[in-house]
Amino acid sequence: MSACSAGTHGLLKRALVEARKHRYVGKETDRRWTQGEDLSLLSFHPPEFFPSGKVVADQRLRDEINKHGLRQSMRATGFSQHTIEAIRDGKPVRRSTLTRVHAALGM
Repeated sequence: MSACSAGTHGLLKRALVEARKHRYVGKETDRRWTQGEDLSLLSFHPPEFFPSGKVVADQRLRDEINKHGLRQSMRATGFSQHTIEAIRDGKPVRRSTLTRVHAALGM
């Protein structure tokens, strides 16, 4: 078996596809596709969405939350239980959230 070329027919081997970087592309489409031959559609680029810039708390902050306990951390920071649990469990949160938690816990 060989790769596909202009003169090949019959059984061909699969093309190798390698993903290098994940890109989040929107589902929006240009409705002019259905209305005929418009050359401006050749330059259409779907919107790309980039990662949100969220960060994960370091182990020191996570240990500090465990030391204070969930309820006391909630009172000190003003954040909900879900936010404190997300930080404690090492899930990504906004950088500004982590900054406020650091300040509230005196770190």
